[in-house]
This record gives sequence, structure tokens and C-alpha cells, in this order.
Amino acid sequence: MKKLYIKSYGCQMNVYDAERMADVMGGEGYETCDTPDDADMVILNTCHIREKAAEKVYSDVGRLRQIKDKRKTEGAKDLSITVAGCVAQAEGAEMIRRAPVIDMVVGPQAYHRLPDLLKEKEEKQAKGQRPRIVDTDFPVESKFDHLPKAKKRDLPSAFVTIQEGCDKFCTFCVVPYTRGAEFSRPLSVLLDEARALASEGVREITLLGQNVNAYHGEDASGREVGLGRLIREVAEIDGLERIRYTTSHPRDMDQDLMDAHRD
Repeated sequence: MKKLYIKSYGCQMNVYDAERMADVMGGEGYETCDTPDDADMVILNTCHIREKAAEKVYSDVGRLRQIKDKRKTEGAKDLSITVAGCVAQAEGAEMIRRAPVIDMVVGPQAYHRLPDLLKEKEEKQAKGQRPRIVDTDFPVESKFDHLPKAKKRDLPSAFVTIQEGCDKFCTFCVVPYTRGAEFSRPLSVLLDEARALASEGVREITLLGQNVNAYHGEDASGREVGLGRLIREVAEIDGLERIRYTTSHPRDMDQDLMDAHRD
């Protein structure tokens, strides 16, 4: 099998996204490895909240270039370098201009397209062209529609993304620009995912979102559902013992959510 190395920076959402990217590429014959030296493909899953974290990406790209150049000199297998996550979303093609060794720049909403993008990259290379693959579109719905089911981690806990994006536009924060507008997944989909995890032995679920208590999904009747009701329904699933959620915003705290904590 081909080897995939993923390095994630930043928040728990990126940890979750890294697991999903590994699942997507697993379907293409890739298995994860512990070091870029063994990898056929490296994905840097980046964070843009702090400038230091963003700049660290370029330092890591520089180290990957050394591996790539060494392999080229030795006639060994090529190393495919992909930058994903929020820095990729914010900077797009500028990343390739600044670091031409990067093969692909992929935003958070395009992870399900990784196999197609990799194929496009390989076809260009076969023709002697530089790949320069950039996909930073924002169709968040299709991301959730196409990604594989969440899998249990090594520990008896798992992440479930319930919403993405933020509409607050706080002066200091880049999230609305890198993750887009708030989008919530339907209640039934989340409950099915939570039940599947519980059946695999998961005992603790962390509900994830850039602004998790802004969750406003829909139930089967089309009625809007808040985080309070979601927590209550997840709590009824056999086998689950603990529910966590992150990250919340005080503006979206409401009485129903506080009542759910009490109950």
C-alpha cells in the first residue's frame, strides 16, 4: 500500500478533519505512517488562527522539500506535498507562488475531492507539467455528503462535527473567512453517526463546531433544532456515557441549552 503522513496543527476540528482525510485516502489504497520519510503523500493540515502557526507551515514545507529533492537525486519515489486546512483556504494559490514545491492546496470544504485532485496532479506530472492544483471552494454541504462514516479512534471517544463556520466576524478572528458561513448538519444524520459510533464501542462523543452552540439543524419534520435538543437525543443512545462539545460562543448560549445541562 501507499503511505500517507498527515500533520495537523491547531484545533480539534483539524484532528477530526485529519481522520476524515485519512479515511478518504484509505479508499484509494493509502495507509497512514508515522513519518514523512516513509510517505508517498504528505498532507499538512494547517491552522490560521495565529501568525506563528501559519508561518510554521512554510518551515515544514522547507523540510519536506529536502526529502523530495533527495528522492529525486536518488531516483526514488516522488513525495507528493499537499497543504490543507485554514492556511490553504486563506492563501490559496499564493502558497504555491511562495513555495513552488507544494503540489496541491486544498481548503477544508474540498477534502472529499482529494482522490480526484491527486489524479489530476499525477496526470499533469505525466505530461511534464507542474501540478499547481488549488481547490478552495466553499460548498460545505458536499463535504459532509461525501465523506466516509466517522470511525472510532484508539481511545473510546470520537468526534462528531455538527456544524461548521461562523457568522460573528469578530475583529481578531479569521474563521469566517477560512471556514465560511455557519452550516449545520441535519439531526437525523448526526444521531445515525452517534449510534454507529456507540455500536463500535465509543463511550464519549465530542460534538464539534467552530461555533458549536450556533447549531441549528433540522429534524425529520423540517423544524429547526438547537444544541440543547441534540444533546438530549444523543444522551438517549445506548452505550454512550459522556457528551462534550467545543467550541462555544457566549452570544448563542440560550435557556434550552442550560436546561439540557441541568437535565
